[in-house]
Amino acid sequence: MKIACTYRIIDENDNKKWIDEAVRLGFSYMEIATSVLPEDEAGQDEIIAYALSRGLTLTLHAPYGINNISAADDARRTSSIANVKHAIDLSAKHKLGTVTFHPGRLSDDAEPPEENMERMMAVVAEIAQYAKEKQVHVGMENMERRPYELIYTVDDLNRFACLGKDNPYFGVTLDFAHYSSHGIGMPTLRALQLPLYNVHVSQNVGGKMHYALPDDGIVDVDEVCRRLLDYGYDGAVVLEVRNQIPESRDLLAEAARRASSISKKQGGNL
Repeated sequence: MKIACTYRIIDENDNKKWIDEAVRLGFSYMEIATSVLPEDEAGQDEIIAYALSRGLTLTLHAPYGINNISAADDARRTSSIANVKHAIDLSAKHKLGTVTFHPGRLSDDAEPPEENMERMMAVVAEIAQYAKEKQVHVGMENMERRPYELIYTVDDLNRFACLGKDNPYFGVTLDFAHYSSHGIGMPTLRALQLPLYNVHVSQNVGGKMHYALPDDGIVDVDEVCRRLLDYGYDGAVVLEVRNQIPESRDLLAEAARRASSISKKQGGNL
């Protein structure tokens, strides 16, 4: 696995400073949320080029929060889809890694989930096709338990497996902290019917995400590493934490070493 950090690495608005801090801490991989980049494309290109010049391998996270690709409101849905496509364009332009994007969600309490899912399927199909045309891998992320969300589990992600047929650029980003919020244990990775292109990990403490891994929470980091190793995943594992970053990286690296050691003793089968 390749341990990556996020732009949250320091509380600074200066993009180049948090890139420099990532390098100082010894990271070679970083995931950047496109929403924190400058608004103008020239400024975006400058920051990405700077990160690449410092030796960082980058993945991107499309905008989230107000973004809702399956929103009932036409204007909001259109702008949200455009935001995801722009992240794909940036990745294609600079030859970066996976673009992670959030699935859609309900707009309010009154909206029928079936109608939203039908709209979401069409939108995700559009995004998947766009990614194929641009030859950029995209990963749709599973979400934590909170109001209006619809895509939580491996089974939920598998509903979109039909879109991966003849399209090797469409897959998933699996967030283990999000998964833990449902109280259903760890995801069964071998049940995934889409490729696993990116992984997020943080600690879940009291139902809240993005805590440092040394914190006492419910995410079993050793089990995360065992499952990723058993699956054969060798991509980026993004630490979505804002503090204790070196400690979180070291803890994750040590857990990965333990998983590898156990696998070797058992003949490669965990």
